[in-house]
Amino acid sequence: MSTSDFYFELSANGEQTAFETVDGISTVPVLKHTLRSGDHPFMYRIPSLPKSDSIVLKNGKATQGSKLMQWCAPASDENAVQEKSRVVLYLKDKSGKPLVEWTLHNAFPKGHHSKKMEGGAPTTEISDLEVGYSFYTLSKR
Repeated sequence: MSTSDFYFELSANGEQTAFETVDGISTVPVLKHTLRSGDHPFMYRIPSLPKSDSIVLKNGKATQGSKLMQWCAPASDENAVQEKSRVVLYLKDKSGKPLVEWTLHNAFPKGHHSKKMEGGAPTTEISDLEVGYSFYTLSKR
């Protein structure tokens, strides 16, 4: 990990993995167009459920065969059924104290790029991990 004052931690399948950066935490409001009938028809734009995209976590490390890597494995097999679960993403300060918590509901891995690191402990360097989700809830600590 870098010497930054902050880092992200993904808690998925009972395991925590640290990442340096995250992209794509956002929602887009969806407007539904409704026509009101009558003598003076009006077109209304009514807010509907927000649309969420996916997030991309970058520069993480996991142990080989970890629960996170097992969860990500079906993303590389196009015939496998994706297991959806609730995962939590934390923004933490350098001492490990959580500052912000995003709970991603019905989350599933969409894809990842990783490579095995040689050396002492068998680790996998995750260059990026894309996670799709239905919606998220936010809580500040």
